[in-house]
Amino acid sequence: VHRVRISKPFLLGKYPVTNREYQRFLEANSSIKPSEYWSNRQFNDPQQPVVGVSWDDAQAFCQWAGCRLPTEAEWEYACRAGSQKNYCFGDAESELEQYAWYVKNSGGKTQPVGQKKPNQWGLYDVHGNVWEWCQDCYGGYSEKSVTDPTGPEKGQFRVLRGGSWYYVNPSFLRSACRYYYTPGIRTYYSGFRCVWVEGSSP
Repeated sequence: VHRVRISKPFLLGKYPVTNREYQRFLEANSSIKPSEYWSNRQFNDPQQPVVGVSWDDAQAFCQWAGCRLPTEAEWEYACRAGSQKNYCFGDAESELEQYAWYVKNSGGKTQPVGQKKPNQWGLYDVHGNVWEWCQDCYGGYSEKSVTDPTGPEKGQFRVLRGGSWYYVNPSFLRSACRYYYTPGIRTYYSGFRCVWVEGSSP
């Protein structure tokens, strides 16, 4: 446990990036290939979060859209929405199904965004549905108080947050839970959402 201060305002996407939004990116960038899950009926509803995107793919989308990936600290700050409990709504795992898609209720696939309850700041699917790429390289936390941390300058892995439809253990959906992958990996349970900062054009 450590104290983090976010000093700069930012806007985090209300939902993870959907297939419909990613389709616009693909249409504008013919050199970018769709993921291997693009034609899979489990994952290709327009309102489902896009999956099968690597950290590098997410970066390319963000550059095209005039935004960026959230830092790990920004993601957790927004997910918590003021809560210091395990989840944005408290500690009761019995309430998790009201907010999250995970293996208990997902039906073995991602679900269209925005169907569960949002957190106190109006953000949907921060727990479950898809793991979300963050900007940071994965590394240890400082034990000291920090302001606007951005993670290690270099590293083999990138951070993901939020848990997914695929995971059984509710602890993987906690606000503080961290995961990591190499930036080139593509899975059917990871996606991303975007951050807009002052001066950008959403």
